[in-house]
Amino acid sequence: MNKLALLAISGAAAATLGGCVIVSADVRERWDHNGDFGTLYGAEVSQRGGEVTIIAHSNGCTQKEDFRFVLSDRGDDEFALGFRRENPDNCKALVPDGRRMTWSFAELGLPRDASVVILNPVGR
Repeated sequence: MNKLALLAISGAAAATLGGCVIVSADVRERWDHNGDFGTLYGAEVSQRGGEVTIIAHSNGCTQKEDFRFVLSDRGDDEFALGFRRENPDNCKALVPDGRRMTWSFAELGLPRDASVVILNPVGR
């Protein structure tokens, strides 16, 4: 019976330790802090809701306040919009899908019926 109990305990320990994952969160994001627009994981302009959503690399602490947007009017209610990261995310969490952040057209100073082109490259 002792061998059976030892086997059960060993199996339980292996199962609990098998779920441990160690991740190196030292991921380098592609943001040029010299003024260029950084690469986003995704971007969406919602005409119905009047919102712009971006998905950016995050180590767990990325917030909207870490970004500055640059808006230029191209005429005929068409605007070019780019996002620049002002503050780095120095946290160490694993956020493989990035951080989703949304700005309303009003927050961006855009008219409700504006056509928007995102200047940031999208990729991984």
